[in-house]
Amino acid sequence: MVEYLKVLRPDHWLKNVFILFGSVVAIALLPGDVPQDKFELGLRILLSLIPACLVASANYIINEILDAPFDRMHPTKCLRPVPAGTVSIPILWAIMAVITIVAFGLAALWFNLGYFVALGLLLLSGFVYNVEPIRLKDRAFLDVIAESFNNPIRLWLGWYALLPSNSFPPLSIILAWWFFGALLMAGKRYAEFRFIGDAERSGQYRRSFKVYTEKSLILSMVTHANFFCFCMGIAIAVYRPNLVFVFPLVVLAIAVYLNLAMSESEARLEPEHLLRSPWVILCTLAVVVVSAFLAWTDIDLTESFYFFEIISGK
Repeated sequence: MVEYLKVLRPDHWLKNVFILFGSVVAIALLPGDVPQDKFELGLRILLSLIPACLVASANYIINEILDAPFDRMHPTKCLRPVPAGTVSIPILWAIMAVITIVAFGLAALWFNLGYFVALGLLLLSGFVYNVEPIRLKDRAFLDVIAESFNNPIRLWLGWYALLPSNSFPPLSIILAWWFFGALLMAGKRYAEFRFIGDAERSGQYRRSFKVYTEKSLILSMVTHANFFCFCMGIAIAVYRPNLVFVFPLVVLAIAVYLNLAMSESEARLEPEHLLRSPWVILCTLAVVVVSAFLAWTDIDLTESFYFFEIISGK
């Protein structure tokens, strides 16, 4: 049983906290349209995580089964249950079918069409990413774009858990969240590329690594970081000008993440350790706390900034 639970990867469910971001955006932009009862509001936010976690586990099953021949080439992933041969493949397919049906049943029972469609996109992304002939996982640079598309999907799940299907979150926020995910995934690829440390073996493990180089992955990280800041800047200017003052913390968080991804010590660790680093967690929490304060404070800090600009101009 423990081996089957490992394939479901419940420890990776933590990634679905990004769904909460969609709910926060919904509350911040359309406070009058979300449930006004606080208990109902909190309950819907919590319930939105359950179908998403189940579908995520279904995707992990697909991933581990189809990746088994390649994972055997990896220094540590060769120890996963499927490549190690400690689980039954037919039983895994059966588990995947059951949890997928349960997930969509709960989604239909608890939420609207928008949430149901977003959940379908989450499952579809797993197929597009892992299954031939598309299998975007093997296509350099597209693999990062495809995997990070789960960020906008999670945003939609959080949004539609609270708002009707005929509403839609701002495109600038969707793109910013997408590029933020792409930055994280590019950093993960870079760390993984260096973790394997052998060009021939890395190419056998993942076909995209036959194309990647350290330089191209660094350029990819920088590009995604710039696009994230650009889209985030548009969203802030239009919806919450106060949040412009969180930019120094955002830049610091990105710098910390890139430094960890590029350091010699982190190259010897599994790439998932990047996101679990105390420094990354600390910087992320600082951004979240300061952003929450700036978004909901009644003080318009930009007016004070303009005032000092005028004074200095005189």
